[in-house]
Amino acid sequence: MISRIILTLLACTPPLCAALFDWPTENKALLEGRPEDFYMYVDRNFEGVATKPWEGGSYGYMRGPQRMGADIVYATLHEGIDIAPVHRDASGNPLDDVKACATGTIVHVSHEAGASNYGRYVVIRHIIEGSPIYTLYAHLNTISAQAGQQVAQGEVIGKMGFTGAGINRERAHLHLEIAVLLNEDFEAWYHRYFSGSPNKHGIYHGYNLVGMEPSAILLESAKNPAFSLKEHIRNQDVAYQITIPDSPNLSIIRNYPWIVPDGEPASPRGWTVSFTQYGVPVKAVGAKQPPMEPRLEWVKETPYAYHAATRGIIAGSKGSPHLTDSGHRFVELICGTR
Repeated sequence: MISRIILTLLACTPPLCAALFDWPTENKALLEGRPEDFYMYVDRNFEGVATKPWEGGSYGYMRGPQRMGADIVYATLHEGIDIAPVHRDASGNPLDDVKACATGTIVHVSHEAGASNYGRYVVIRHIIEGSPIYTLYAHLNTISAQAGQQVAQGEVIGKMGFTGAGINRERAHLHLEIAVLLNEDFEAWYHRYFSGSPNKHGIYHGYNLVGMEPSAILLESAKNPAFSLKEHIRNQDVAYQITIPDSPNLSIIRNYPWIVPDGEPASPRGWTVSFTQYGVPVKAVGAKQPPMEPRLEWVKETPYAYHAATRGIIAGSKGSPHLTDSGHRFVELICGTR
């Protein structure tokens, strides 16, 4: 019996039994079924009614209520989660340490609180199942790490705060994103469309990081030692498909080869890429004919306007969807400059 216990303990020695992603603060109320204590609420005033719904701190289309017919639709995407503090000082300032969710390399540190809506933030690059995955930690008060630093899972990288836009001491929280990088050629794309606004964040700008649902990933990592992130991504619901030309700068194929289910063809002429409603690429299939220009192949019908379920990438009347200008820019970012 004793030898069996010893073998079990040895089998669970870190990092073998470490969660793929761990919680970035002490707040784990979501594990205990208390989302109202985990997410930081938003201040909402809709049609003259003021509320503080905790749901606004969760991921997805949880903000920007609009009335569409008899229904209220939330059309603004919150691309991460807002984690409420557990500890505050006498003045209400948050005291929570912010820790790396997984082992990785710090690739970007933004110390300038007013440089973006994120306030002071850190981006960490992790190699998960052979591919680069990024975690972003925003609204920090202080940062105790630097770019290029290697960090272990659970290592403190800063203190929770309330820097950035639309946040105050009462609503202090950690904004967390778990994301894929759309293209390493981002800066050329950015300067093409936003030349009048300096890019202080390089390729780790929010436009280039597409966030997934962090809560689901944290919960599955905690509950399932065999959790596979690539399988989790590939199993997400598809909202639309776009056929794009092949390009040597198509980073998503090079960095995330597992989105090509049957392996990359020898000489693809183009790709039909499937996306979630949040813009996360989940599948790519080689196109038989090279498209003259990006082509919307399919979109999942919804009860509401296309733009409200595709972060503005698709518009048009029911049955006649088309890529918007934002949609074309999105596709161009994915393809990179040629």
